[in-house]
Amino acid sequence: MVMAAGSIVGAMLGGLLLGVFPDPTLIPVLAVILLVSAVKLARHD
Repeated sequence: MVMAAGSIVGAMLGGLLLGVFPDPTLIPVLAVILLVSAVKLARHD
């Protein structure tokens, strides 16, 4: 349930940021966040 709440909040914030920052700025930022998350997940023991 906590993960679902985080996803909903993240989707809402992402939608709000689309109006503030242009797509060419947000896409690389989101890509970096996903890469960092993937590395953290891969290193998890």
